[in-house]
Order: sequence, then C-alpha cells, then structure tokens
Amino acid sequence: MNVLSDFIIPLQGLKLGDHSYGFKVDGAFFKEFDNTELEDGKLQIDLTLTKRSNLMELQFQVTGLVNSLCDKCGGDLDLPLDYQDMRIIKFSHEDFNNTDDVLILGDNEHELDISHMVYETIILALPTRRVHDQEENGQVCDKEALLKIEEYLEQNEEEDVDTRWSALKDLLTDKE
Repeated sequence: MNVLSDFIIPLQGLKLGDHSYGFKVDGAFFKEFDNTELEDGKLQIDLTLTKRSNLMELQFQVTGLVNSLCDKCGGDLDLPLDYQDMRIIKFSHEDFNNTDDVLILGDNEHELDISHMVYETIILALPTRRVHDQEENGQVCDKEALLKIEEYLEQNEEEDVDTRWSALKDLLTDKE
C-alpha cells in the first residue's frame, strides 16, 4: 500500500464550509521523498480545509517530534515542532502557473494530493540551526565528537600556514 495515498482528499461532493482532517507522519512518509535530512519522526498534521465557491484555504497545524542531525556534533537530535501554515487553492478553467502561495486547480480535478504540501510544511517548520540545546530541547551534544572536531580544526590550522606568505606578516609588524 502506498503511504502517500492517505494524503489524497476527494474534492467531488465536498460541500462549502470547513472540513477537518488528521494525518500521522512517520519514517515511512519521509522515505517517499528524496531527502536524507529527515528520516524519522512522529508528527500529527491537523488540516482545516475551508471550501468556498471559487477557492479553498488549507490551514496546516504540525505538532510532534522529527529526528534530524545536530549541526554542531553530528549526533541524533529529536526536534519538537509546533508550526502553522496556510495555503490557498483556486479553481480555474484557464491554464495558469502555480506560485508559492497559490495553487491553481483545473475545473476537472476531482482529488487533491496534499502529501507534498505536508512535506513542505514540515521542512518549513524546521529551525534554521539544529543543535542540541539543554534549555530548548533538553538534549546535549556528544562531548567526544566535539573534542575530535576541535582537534581536527586545530590540526588543519597548523597545516594551512603557507611559508611563502609568512614573510608578509613580518612586514605588517615592522610598520608599528
């Protein structure tokens, strides 16, 4: 069974007004997308779809944990997510280009696949810097990994000195 088939909403017979949907997202969902950054998680996606005569508003609420890698030490990191996002879908019989904010569906469309929208919403919910933080997520970096990184950086600094340019540094100190 295709994991993404749960994220297809039938549009035919959908009445005007609000409609609520709930989806569970886990590792099987992330495996359907070509991104090694996210491999696992336990998320609840609540969707409120408001259908109007000429458009639909999709209000996403993402809550739960996603497993990622720490940007500082490279260790596993469970990131708590709590994020809201909104998308607009318009109906048109003309052929328009979709934008980031508005998706255009033809009049003959009978179902809406929101799997990619859910994935994008999860990606947007991720913080730009993902690190272990005792205060924010109650996790700490791997001390051994940090020591190895520091040793490597110090070793590279020593090896990167080019003796041809060392004489120029002496010229700068002679001016004083």
